[in-house]
Amino acid sequence: MAVVQNARVRSDWLGPAIVGALTVSLYAGSIGEMVREWWTSPNASHGFLVVPIVLYLAWLKRERAARAPRGASAWGIPVIVAAVLMLLVGRWAEIEFVGPLSLVVLLGGYGLHFLGAGVMRQLAFPYAFLIFMVPWPDLLVEFISFPMQLISATYAAMLVGLLGIPVTRTGVDIALPNVTFSVAVPCSGMNSLVSLLALAALLAYLSRGVLWRRAALFAAGAPMALLANVLRIVCILLIGTLWGQKAAEGFFHNFSGIVLFLGALLGLLALAQALAGLDDSPQGAPGLRRLLAGLPRNEVRQVGAREVWA
Repeated sequence: MAVVQNARVRSDWLGPAIVGALTVSLYAGSIGEMVREWWTSPNASHGFLVVPIVLYLAWLKRERAARAPRGASAWGIPVIVAAVLMLLVGRWAEIEFVGPLSLVVLLGGYGLHFLGAGVMRQLAFPYAFLIFMVPWPDLLVEFISFPMQLISATYAAMLVGLLGIPVTRTGVDIALPNVTFSVAVPCSGMNSLVSLLALAALLAYLSRGVLWRRAALFAAGAPMALLANVLRIVCILLIGTLWGQKAAEGFFHNFSGIVLFLGALLGLLALAQALAGLDDSPQGAPGLRRLLAGLPRNEVRQVGAREVWA
């Protein structure tokens, strides 16, 4: 009996082990390129955190996934074939981001085939979160960066002008009496945009509430990054006005990127807290329910369908 059980265990693991080895050999180049992007590109540095976060989210859903019906889905094999075709086309066309994107699709196909649609429904968000590990293509970064540069330069110049400082803006160039500043691509806020979108998606998933509030929290990621970047540029311009060009382009210019990200993150957390305080239920907001719970019972009496303070 033990021999039969050991043989059965080996047969259960043999197929996935072979598939895993083939996947690593096929996607080794794409995985290496993706990790290099994480290491070298400020737009993709958050990629190192995506896989641990996904594993943690999947662990949180382990009980529901274990109770879900298992069985191979008919869509598993077509999804796997489509992923491999994506990889081949991406390599033929020399489009680097297609390889990592194909890997995400392939993992979805594996999930459908080996785990089943019921389990994948429970793991839908952890799986979808993998998309944030894929570095954005350069063309998309350039397409988004330039409008962000213009918007950041426009509103930063406007705020500085409202403070009574003479300012002239030409495109992405801002000129003040003691400093001239150009809002280049690294100063557009693009570096923190993708990371904040990932954090906003994570906060929206972990927060409790109706769908539109979660969607509002996720959608706030982009404007929060833009707002924080405008305030960062305003601070740099003010420092340049007070202490000169070198002070504006020195330590604060580099350090302010971290401050920008932390400020935007705090803004998202504050928005998440504000949205969590809303409640459509008849009992009112959570804060009001806590207040009612802490009062003596005889201070509230029922009149018809309403509660009236006595």
